[in-house]
Amino acid sequence: MEAEIRIIDQLAEEGNRLFDEGKFKEAAEEYQRALAVIKEPHNASADAFWFQVSLGDAYFMEQQYEKAYRWLFEAKSNTGGDGYLNPFVMMRLGECARETGRHQEADEYLLRAYMLAGEEVFEEDDRKYLERIRHLTG
Repeated sequence: MEAEIRIIDQLAEEGNRLFDEGKFKEAAEEYQRALAVIKEPHNASADAFWFQVSLGDAYFMEQQYEKAYRWLFEAKSNTGGDGYLNPFVMMRLGECARETGRHQEADEYLLRAYMLAGEEVFEEDDRKYLERIRHLTG
């Protein structure tokens, strides 16, 4: 178990380093390797949640919105990480839904992100996502 934790930590660190360097595809590969080490079921694991979010974020940055959406949806459904209460997950799901033409779904997720964290969650992202729901926030 301790060896698994060390491996997972090393893969996370390497993935984060690659992500910070803008090497999102390579980062996603490291996150995938780490996720493979984590015991099933992943949908109830806080460790898996972190990698699911990281994979979604990496694919979002690569503009692979369908892949990003699938990983973020897994994270949202992960009871170990309370993904349905995570404003970043909600925001990224909304962004991916918008980019893939699911506008009603996008509005729902973006509004959830706003309700959970306010405008701050949108600060580092394109303003178009916040503007999309501005009329719904009063």
